[in-house]
Amino acid sequence: MPKKNHFYRCPICFSLVDLVHDGGHSLYCCETEMLPLEPQSEKLTDDYHTCVLTHSNGLLYVKVGNKPHPQSDEHRISAIYLVTKQETRRQDIKKGSPATAVFTDTDHGDVYAYCNVHGLFKTSF
Repeated sequence: MPKKNHFYRCPICFSLVDLVHDGGHSLYCCETEMLPLEPQSEKLTDDYHTCVLTHSNGLLYVKVGNKPHPQSDEHRISAIYLVTKQETRRQDIKKGSPATAVFTDTDHGDVYAYCNVHGLFKTSF
């Protein structure tokens, strides 16, 4: 079973924090307390936010969306995470680049995709 990650988002500038260790204190950004960000249910994802996973030759290919996701400053996937029992890996996605990532394959884990407009999406395998 993958470890539990805690994500927080600023309600003003929408900055995202992936908390490595929760010490029980509040996080602040823009002089405001950051809010916990829960992933959308896999049942609620749409054609633009579904994480499509392909395992091939020891690599895990992640593509966000059955349809290409917009990648502008105003609306984009900015990061894709792979969380396993031992570690968390992150691939930052630049504006204008496809919402894709490649990780070393593993037999289990959770993949998260962060959309700066619609929030966090999770797929488990």
